[in-house]
Amino acid sequence: MERHRETPAAAEVLAVQPVFVRTAAGQVVDQLRAAIIDGRLRSGDRLPSEQQLAQDFGVSRGTVREAIRTLAASNLVTSTRGATGGTFVTTPRAGELAERIGEQIGLWFRAGNISLAEVQHARHVLERECVALAALHRTEEDLSAMRRPIETSRDPTLGEDAWLATDVEFHTAVSKSAKNSILELAMTAVHLVRPRTNRLLLKELRRDCIADQHWAMYEGIRDRDAEAATAAFEQHFSYLHEMQQRALADADAERMPVLDIPAEAGPASVSFRTADQRDAAG
Repeated sequence: MERHRETPAAAEVLAVQPVFVRTAAGQVVDQLRAAIIDGRLRSGDRLPSEQQLAQDFGVSRGTVREAIRTLAASNLVTSTRGATGGTFVTTPRAGELAERIGEQIGLWFRAGNISLAEVQHARHVLERECVALAALHRTEEDLSAMRRPIETSRDPTLGEDAWLATDVEFHTAVSKSAKNSILELAMTAVHLVRPRTNRLLLKELRRDCIADQHWAMYEGIRDRDAEAATAAFEQHFSYLHEMQQRALADADAERMPVLDIPAEAGPASVSFRTADQRDAAG
């Protein structure tokens, strides 16, 4: 008599996840968010009144209020009062998005879930491209933004946190000069934690070496020489890698959590330009 194998539980075979029924408010959120994402609702558009939305969706006004609060928490809508008030669509700005990403990365660091090696590798891949693009697209304003922190960093009276801030300010200026909002956003996330990684290397880093390396990168970008600029970046990155190896006491330190530092040493608020603004700037 043929014996049949016992069928495993569905969860084992299909990797079944528990089924959750969306609340009425959740379904309203889903539909409004979809309308914003696909452009049916645009930034600045006023949503129908609470009463009208409740009627359209066939839900209570309380459900609509809950949905609006959820959308507001995601910075997708904002509400104002008065004769011209209402609830308006407000798509997230890149700077706000970068800040939220930075907050999440900061939590990962505090939990020790990201290593120095991961930060350095991400930075190398992203910033090398930013440097090359900056040499092609930089403006005089960009050059001034790069030059200023280099000059400030040479001040021998500068405290540790202020010096770390000049380092991040310079690299932030480089990434902005690339004129690529996606790269800039990604680099902003790296910049938000780099001061913490630099804190581990402070005893090894020589300020004059860092300033000279930054200046070499600046000169390549200024001269629109992408090859020279990226070569200077590679030299700078190799120096940082060497100093990191000196700072790490043992192999386990590669997974050590990144130290926290005062907010003053972090990057200044990052501003992004829209594609239209970039085109207008030439």
